[in-house]
Amino acid sequence: MKYTITILCLILFSACTKAEDIEETQESYGIITGKVYGFDYNSGGVLIGEDYLGDQDVFISTKGTTNYFSKTKTAYDGAFTFENLDIGEYDIWVFGDCDYCVWDQRYFLVSVELASMDEVLIIDDIEITF
Repeated sequence: MKYTITILCLILFSACTKAEDIEETQESYGIITGKVYGFDYNSGGVLIGEDYLGDQDVFISTKGTTNYFSKTKTAYDGAFTFENLDIGEYDIWVFGDCDYCVWDQRYFLVSVELASMDEVLIIDDIEITF
């Protein structure tokens, strides 16, 4: 009886240790978040409005590459988020589209670096023209 209680206690304590070990080994991932802000120009090149833009495509790639590995849309307030990112350098870009501007459609690129796996990086607004 004495040995049975001792064995049960050992099993109980080792099970608790294993659950704690599993929680400690789960990896966390980085997050990059920001907003897209737009400037609206008329045919005369005069600014007629500006605000945060919803429903805009935002792309992310490894820094220096042109192929994106993920894209998302901005929320109504211009906010976007990329989650589950590893440590490293990234390019984030948004296309602007100004029908009356001499530059027509161009992309607006921001390069950032995640330095740790649990980092939440809030970047400056990405400003585009449309």
